[in-house]
Amino acid sequence: MSTLPPPAFELQGKTLDDLLPASADRKIVDIGDVQLAVADLPATGSELGTALLIPGFTSSLSTFFPMFQKLADQGFRVISFSQRGQPGSTGPDSPEGYALDTLGRDIHLLADALGLGRNLNLLGHSFGGVVGTEAVIQDPSRFASFTMWNSGAGSLGEQMLSEQAVLREHGIRGIWIGFRQEVGADPDADLRGELNVIEQFYHRRLFDTNPAQLDAGFTHLHGHRDRSDELAASGVRVLVSHGSLDDAWPIEQQREFAEKVNADYWVVANAGHSAHADRPDVCAGLLASFWKN
Repeated sequence: MSTLPPPAFELQGKTLDDLLPASADRKIVDIGDVQLAVADLPATGSELGTALLIPGFTSSLSTFFPMFQKLADQGFRVISFSQRGQPGSTGPDSPEGYALDTLGRDIHLLADALGLGRNLNLLGHSFGGVVGTEAVIQDPSRFASFTMWNSGAGSLGEQMLSEQAVLREHGIRGIWIGFRQEVGADPDADLRGELNVIEQFYHRRLFDTNPAQLDAGFTHLHGHRDRSDELAASGVRVLVSHGSLDDAWPIEQQREFAEKVNADYWVVANAGHSAHADRPDVCAGLLASFWKN
C-alpha cells in the first residue's frame, strides 16, 4: 500500500471534480449502444495535438483533471471520458456487455463521434491501459502514440476473483467496505452521514458505477495477459510510465514490458499509482515532452 499522503488538492478540501477548468466542455457523447460522459479542454494557444485519456478501474473521467490545464497550457487539446458503465456514462446491466474488444472499440467510436481523426495521443491509466492496448491493436493507424500509465502486462492475481465474489454476493457496498477496511477507516460512516467531502466524492463515484462494469473489470484484470508482441507489431510509439511507489502491477513487470515493446520508460519520483494526482506538474511536463517528440 502506498505511504504517500493525500494529494495536495485533497488536503485543501477539493475533489477531483473541483479541478476541471472552467473553459472545459462537459458533454454526453452518443456512440451507438451507450452514451459516454466526456470532458474536452482546448489547447491554450496553438494546438500541437490531441490527447485522449482512458480512466482505470473504479474510476471516471475526472481522475485526470489535476493535470488538464497543465497539458492544455503545453499546447494539447485534452479529452477524458468515463468508460461505459462508469459514472456519468451509460452501460449494459450484464458483464457480457463489457467485453474487452467492445471497450477497445468504444475508443474508436468516441474518436469518430468527436471528429478527432488520426494522430491521437492515447493514454490509459491502470485498467485503462488494458483497454488502450486493445484499441491500439484494433487499429494502430489512428494513434501517434500510446502511453501505458501505471499499467501492467499481466494478471492482477486471484485477489480479483475474491473481490468479484464479494461484489456478486454483497453488491457495491461489499466493495466499499473492503476499500474502507484496507485504509483503516470506518466502513459504516456513510450510513451515519459522517463522510467528509473527499470521502463523499469517492463514495459517490463507486456507487454510481454499474455493477456489471465492475464484474467484467475483475474478470479482465484477472485474465489480463502480456500483449507486448502485438503492441510492438503495431508500430505505434509507446511510453511506459509509473509512479515510483506504484502498488498495483509490479514495477519490474512494467519495466520489462517497456523493454519488450522498445518503449520510452519514465518513473515519476514520489508518486503512487495515480501519479497524475500526486504530481500533476511533473506528469504533465513528462507527457507533453513525449507527445512533442
